[in-house]
Amino acid sequence: MFLKVILPLFLLAGVGFLLGRYRHVGARRPTNAVLYLFLPVLMFTSLVRNPLGAAEAGRYVTWYWGYLLCAWSGAYLVARLRGWDRPTRSAVALGLTGLNCGSYGAPVVLFALGEGALSGAMLLVALSNISAGSVGVYIAAGGTRSSLQALASVFRLPLIYALLLALIVHGLDLHLPEQVLTVGHAVGMGGPMLALVVLGIQLAGIDVRGGQLRLVAGVTLAKLLGGPALGIGLAAALGARGVAWQTLLIYSCMPTAINGLLLAVRYGAHPELLGGILVGTTVLSPLTITAVLALFGPG
Repeated sequence: MFLKVILPLFLLAGVGFLLGRYRHVGARRPTNAVLYLFLPVLMFTSLVRNPLGAAEAGRYVTWYWGYLLCAWSGAYLVARLRGWDRPTRSAVALGLTGLNCGSYGAPVVLFALGEGALSGAMLLVALSNISAGSVGVYIAAGGTRSSLQALASVFRLPLIYALLLALIVHGLDLHLPEQVLTVGHAVGMGGPMLALVVLGIQLAGIDVRGGQLRLVAGVTLAKLLGGPALGIGLAAALGARGVAWQTLLIYSCMPTAINGLLLAVRYGAHPELLGGILVGTTVLSPLTITAVLALFGPG
């Protein structure tokens, strides 16, 4: 698993890191290409070609929000017991609740499970963007901004519209030309690979100096061990099987999301602390992914 799936993906991210660190390539333009073109097209074609049943889609949705709420509750409880200030509470909560579904999770699922698993992965990508634009903003702002107000930012990205359009196609039982879907899918497949390069570029721009080393290490360890335990428990409780089970196993091991760091910078939620957590969970995540799939993969 590590040599065939994780290592090639990390090599792509490494290329992005080198481009960002030594060639000073910015992440904005390729990020826009991923968010506004490749991933929306891939999401639409994947959901149209391999539609999820209502029960399976509900399982993914329940799993994602269950993970977020449980992780958020745990972070809140620990923060109250330790007496952390608002920025520290927000940074830790963002670190524990965020899942890098798009630039990391989708490529891993594609390489490990194949194109047939992309429908579930794309739904999780959409959910992660919805949560980042609503709950994520609420957490980063320390509860000072309404989640309903923050939710408006979700509709600035085309991912939600690609999801809605796929639902309309299925709801009206429309049959799109296969050639159109084939071309669109081929275009969209460039998204996960470019997303990994973007991830590397973004990691190159993170400055973790001044972070609280012990707290970074503690939250990183909690994410690497507690995240898979929580995700596996939820997947088992929801009765996930087959591809859905393996997809949720992979997403249980996802590191902290880049979106969380952007929110931490925007709202002053100790971005240097969250940056350290993001780097730590990203670098060490191959260990948990490999171990979890080896131990619990068949399902």
